[in-house]
Amino acid sequence: MKRILPFISILIIAFACAPKEKELTADQIANEKQAIIKVMKEYNSASEAKSWSRLVETLASEVRFYGTDSAEVITTFDDYKEKILNQWNLFDSQKYGNMTDIHIEMDPSATFASIIYGIPFDVTIGQKIAHLFLRIQRTLKKENDKWVIVSGIVGATDPKQSLLLQQILEEKAGTAPAPAK
Repeated sequence: MKRILPFISILIIAFACAPKEKELTADQIANEKQAIIKVMKEYNSASEAKSWSRLVETLASEVRFYGTDSAEVITTFDDYKEKILNQWNLFDSQKYGNMTDIHIEMDPSATFASIIYGIPFDVTIGQKIAHLFLRIQRTLKKENDKWVIVSGIVGATDPKQSLLLQQILEEKAGTAPAPAK
């Protein structure tokens, strides 16, 4: 018992003296949330501009993404680049609207966060436009004191517009007949 008491005392002192995680003030939390939203807006802007170099600035060194198709699971940076470049080649243009219904959860020291939001997304292929509304979830972390995207998932909320986009893509590829007018 005499040997255990000094050991327990040392443990108590060690835990009491250990540095505590710094919790952020309400203003600091608000600033971090705005920084996260800014990263998402930059990601969308880079995607609209089809700028790989700008898009990379918003991503972590390792990424994982889940698409709207159950077969679309992207687990490497190279796979992600291939998918994005392919999408940019298929779409003549893409335009994101304003983010809505934004919800952000973050750890108390602002090193890890999750954002969920809705956003209008228009895809133009030739003379046709599909007007989608997306629900997007992204997980972010701080790398070198900067928020970056680690993972995410996208879902389209309107099946009719998703089918229209699929039809337009099939027409472009020549794998589906053009709809009757």
